[in-house]
Amino acid sequence: MNSTKSIKAIVVLSDGIKGHLNQSLGVAFWLSMLSGAEILETEVPILSGAAKARAKAASRKLVHGNRRDAREWLAMADGDAVIRRVGQWFAERDIHEGTREILIISAGSSPAPYNLALGYIWRCACATVMTPGVVGTDPFDFAIVPEHDYPERKPNILVTLGSPNAIIKNELKEQGEALLKEFPAKSSDIWSILIGGDDGNYSVSPVWLKKSIGHIMKIAEEQGADLYITTSRRTPPETVETLKYLASHSTSVRYLLPASESDFNPIPAMLGFSTEVFCTEDSINMVSETVTGGHRVVLLRVEHKKGIKKMLQNATAWLVGAGALAPSMLWGIPKFDLVFEHFARHDALLDFKDWIKRRYERFIYSQD
Repeated sequence: MNSTKSIKAIVVLSDGIKGHLNQSLGVAFWLSMLSGAEILETEVPILSGAAKARAKAASRKLVHGNRRDAREWLAMADGDAVIRRVGQWFAERDIHEGTREILIISAGSSPAPYNLALGYIWRCACATVMTPGVVGTDPFDFAIVPEHDYPERKPNILVTLGSPNAIIKNELKEQGEALLKEFPAKSSDIWSILIGGDDGNYSVSPVWLKKSIGHIMKIAEEQGADLYITTSRRTPPETVETLKYLASHSTSVRYLLPASESDFNPIPAMLGFSTEVFCTEDSINMVSETVTGGHRVVLLRVEHKKGIKKMLQNATAWLVGAGALAPSMLWGIPKFDLVFEHFARHDALLDFKDWIKRRYERFIYSQD
């Protein structure tokens, strides 16, 4: 595949996962801003069962493949429609194979082989966001990988502080003004709370919510701040119901939008007007978006799931601390903690307990 000096079009391949798409679109947007390239977006087939297993195993051949390998793999992986769609786009724009004006970009493991295969067929540049499984980063012209993944230092790898995302800082103020027009604040001190949800490592339970978010609501009421709150689609329904109840009894809450109840994403708007932004530790994407938006994150620690998985994570962390394993071997919660340490070193993150201390010291001082 060829590197590209000028870009006429950027093809974004999506696996239907919103987080992956936002990562790809975030990179594509900045490249478009620099080059004027048009962004084209399409989904790849979502395989399952035996078909998925066969395609995954066969994709290894694409690491050192050619156009014939690419066509055979796409035929196996139900990729004919993707070839036709991309081919139609290129024909409409008078783009020919071998051009140095096209970049194909994707995030996640599922779209990565389609990315490589199309790159072989059209002989254009390919980029991956994060490190895809099976094929890895080596066959791509460019790989955008966060520092906390400890990527190898290679010419094709570009290292970022956090996860790439679709937050565009210079658009946030306008989006924020639009949301405030519909849901006006009473205070100039506006705090946003971004709540994630359960996964294999973390739990955001109603009990945790009452204690932690209830605490923030109380502080906001004491200090005259307004609260704007949203959740993740991973937030458990019972936690959402508890949040609604707390919000209905709080004089500080001006806006609450559970992600399960709307397709609208209020986070960019909230980042456009907030003086403080709280994020739960389970969502690296929310943390990265907040930092990209120019804010320091106030990190909310949530409940950690127990069991053999947690024990193995801690054992690995102990071996890394003892120098027996490389930091790149960290996984799960210890790895995410390292991400937060990276942000904190850049003054982009503050733990909630430290925020409390600073906030109350400042508040008490202002009352004197």
